[in-house]
Amino acid sequence: MTLAVTDRIKSFKDLKRSFNLEQSKDLAFFSELSEELQELSQEEKAGVGKIKKRFDYHREDGFLLEGTVNLLVVSPLLELAGFLDEPYQIRSPFGVELVIDDTVETLRGFIDTLVVNNNLWILSLESKRSAIPVGVALPQLFAYMLAQPRQGNLAFGLATNGDEFIFLKLDLSAEQPLYGFSRAYSLLPVNHELDIVLKILKRLGNAVAETKEN
Repeated sequence: MTLAVTDRIKSFKDLKRSFNLEQSKDLAFFSELSEELQELSQEEKAGVGKIKKRFDYHREDGFLLEGTVNLLVVSPLLELAGFLDEPYQIRSPFGVELVIDDTVETLRGFIDTLVVNNNLWILSLESKRSAIPVGVALPQLFAYMLAQPRQGNLAFGLATNGDEFIFLKLDLSAEQPLYGFSRAYSLLPVNHELDIVLKILKRLGNAVAETKEN
């Protein structure tokens, strides 16, 4: 089912046609991004610095290709966020092939997925040849999230290709289902934004933990 869904969803227009899903125009829709975020501890800041150092070292040889995004970036980030301990539970649904028809070439890759408490999706975009831009993959990522079981009407996601991170939100509580996403946060520059990514990730982790309790 998931393969069929992601295969037929190529654009935001496809999302609207297939799922009646529209982008929210409310600037407060993704309020979790703008709410006051908890400061990181010194240990967390050191962990972020270590991820950045390793990323820079391996990135010098080119894009982070298949398998390395999770190993170097995602796994240590989840560790820092505390998602490997109570009250969080992580499952790993089967991944899915990702095919994006660009104007110049067809991008082929893989969505590797971890789900925290059924409502927070960690989506790694991996390829054997080149990095897949997160922005162009958003319609298929939302389709993948919609096709999977979840608890309640709210679901969040974090999509990354190693270089950049974009947060996603689905709200299916109203008659008109809505989606939204953040700007891209980058790990590339010296003044990188991984610390902000971790702060937001912890905030969303608290949200899905509360959902599970309720």
